[in-house]
This record gives sequence, structure tokens and C-alpha cells, in this order.
Amino acid sequence: MEKLSMTIFKEDCCGCHSCEVACKQEHHLGTGPRLIRVNEKSPFFIPVYCHHCVKPPCREACPVEAIFRNEKGVVLINEEICIGCRECVTACPFGAMQFDDIKETAAKCDLCLERIQEGQAPACSLICPTGCIVWGDTSELLSRVANFRGQIRVIEGPRSKV
Repeated sequence: MEKLSMTIFKEDCCGCHSCEVACKQEHHLGTGPRLIRVNEKSPFFIPVYCHHCVKPPCREACPVEAIFRNEKGVVLINEEICIGCRECVTACPFGAMQFDDIKETAAKCDLCLERIQEGQAPACSLICPTGCIVWGDTSELLSRVANFRGQIRVIEGPRSKV
């Protein structure tokens, strides 16, 4: 069964924030959480996003087991079970887990699962003008990334090598 992954080459990010806008539009989000965001540390731009960890610290921290990995490897939140304790927000080593004050639940990137199920790309990767957001089957992604960049980079943390 194919597992999905996403990586962002931060050195190619131009700081346009198109990914943030596309995500908010896709998920009908208001002013609350940003499921992907670009932090500006002049002269660099640092995309912050969920790495869909193999062993997610957010899942381990959740006292009610509201966080799970589906068969594709996408880390998801069951909002019906989430009690809003924010333990997952604290546990995420990437700062990607957010809290939705309106819903009073945790919120994070779901890799645009509905779009993927319809054969479409995640909104952020589709709109990115520099193409720095790369996603797909993990094994194919590793090969594409190696060919695209000449080497595979390691994202530090509990995620597999991407």
C-alpha cells in the first residue's frame, strides 16, 4: 500500500504565502489556525508544516487517542474525540499542530486528503510558484527528490528520511 509524504525545500521558498492562502481557502478556515505557514526570518523564509511523522509525538501525547495515522500514513485528528487539552500542540517538534479556538479542538494539515482521494494535488503544492512543496508516494518521492536535488536531505525529527 502506498504511503504519502510531503517535504518543502525551504531554500526555494520565496515567502509569497500562497500556500497559506490556498490552504485556508481549501479548508474554509477563517482567521484562526494556519495549517501551513511561512515564518519570515530575514533574509530567509521558513515553511512550517506537518511532517506526518511515522511515530507522531502529537499522537503519543494525546490522552484520548484522537490522533491517528491512516492507511496512507497521513496523520489525522478525530475532532469528535479531541478534548482540546493542547497536549499535542506542545508535543509537536515542528510547531505544526495548531489549536482552533472556535472549534476548541486541535487542528493540523491533513495533506488535503479529500483532494488526494479525488486524484488532485494538495492545494499548497498546486499553488506554490517555486515548486518547493513536493508530495506523493514516499518511495517515489525519495527517488524524485534525489533526482531533483542530487541528494536526499534528512528532515530532523521522528519522520523518515525525505
